[in-house]
Amino acid sequence: MIKKTRTIILCGLFIIMAFLATYPAFTAGYFKMTMDGQIHFIKFEAIAEAFKHFEMPPLVNFMGYGNVGEIFTGMYPWVTGMIFILPKLLIQQPVYALFCGFFLLNLITMSNSYLLTSELTKNLYWRMLGVILYEFNSYHMIVMYGRNAVGEMLAYAFLPLVFYGCIQIWNKKKLGIISLGLGMGMVVNSHAITALLACLVIFAIEFVRVVSKKITLKEILAYIYAGIFATVTASYTLYNMLNLMLKNQLATPWKGMLEITPSAMWNAMLDNDMGDKANAWNIGIVAFCVLIVLSVRIFQTQFSSWKIWIGASLGLVLVSFSWLPHPDTLAQSFLGNIQFLGRLFSFVMLFLMI
Repeated sequence: MIKKTRTIILCGLFIIMAFLATYPAFTAGYFKMTMDGQIHFIKFEAIAEAFKHFEMPPLVNFMGYGNVGEIFTGMYPWVTGMIFILPKLLIQQPVYALFCGFFLLNLITMSNSYLLTSELTKNLYWRMLGVILYEFNSYHMIVMYGRNAVGEMLAYAFLPLVFYGCIQIWNKKKLGIISLGLGMGMVVNSHAITALLACLVIFAIEFVRVVSKKITLKEILAYIYAGIFATVTASYTLYNMLNLMLKNQLATPWKGMLEITPSAMWNAMLDNDMGDKANAWNIGIVAFCVLIVLSVRIFQTQFSSWKIWIGASLGLVLVSFSWLPHPDTLAQSFLGNIQFLGRLFSFVMLFLMI
């Protein structure tokens, strides 16, 4: 009975917090749309129109983009975008449908965050602190409302599920295969760059586990099975992308490593500025203070596994700064697909939550 009551209270809290994370962006009765937002929501509009006629959406877009034919539907994953498409199919007023989409997105983000924190501690208050930090930090708000970076916000919602699966596998739980496979599949179905970064991070972690002799054959097999499950989950997205890449000469996005300027970031944090200024993206003053306090604690306490996560979080922040040189050869390489080093802040917040 107590467990059931607590579950009901938690669900109520998540609904309230999802509303609080959504409503301010709609208080004026409209939603501020950016260039990125127009691209993605026009794509969702075209997909919704196809579904209304009981058809699969065409890979080439003729709605918007100058009506010349672009392949945003084919090359930009949209499957998890059903979070926004379904309300559009059910609700006539566009702004109300968009509100429902963001509300559902925030609810899913917090639910996946809570799953991850539940694997790490039994303390309800610590779990909720992790969820609140991950949901309400400034970077998340910038991605959703400052940039309308739809693919990234969708991937951000499912990243905790990826690491929930990883930690379950490390704890020798078979369910980790499903959690990791489903989580990674949904990230691939959301944003290709975030999926690439997630794979690189997991590879780096497993390399450390190999060097420290913590990895086992069962763990390797679990990752293989999870990889197969992720591939199946994202098969529609992967097939479309590979098919278009192999049969066409595509005009791909630019490559680069646009850095965070520390002074611009600091000023934006102090001003609570969540605008689309790529050199000033930040995690917010509260999350930043938590990161600094825990970073100082690294040197004041005995070794524990949490220090690795905090060290990684702080390290990614420093890597994104303009203090460090980022050679043009590196920026124009495969790694240059990241475009903005501020995108590392998704993992900064994920590691900080852990």
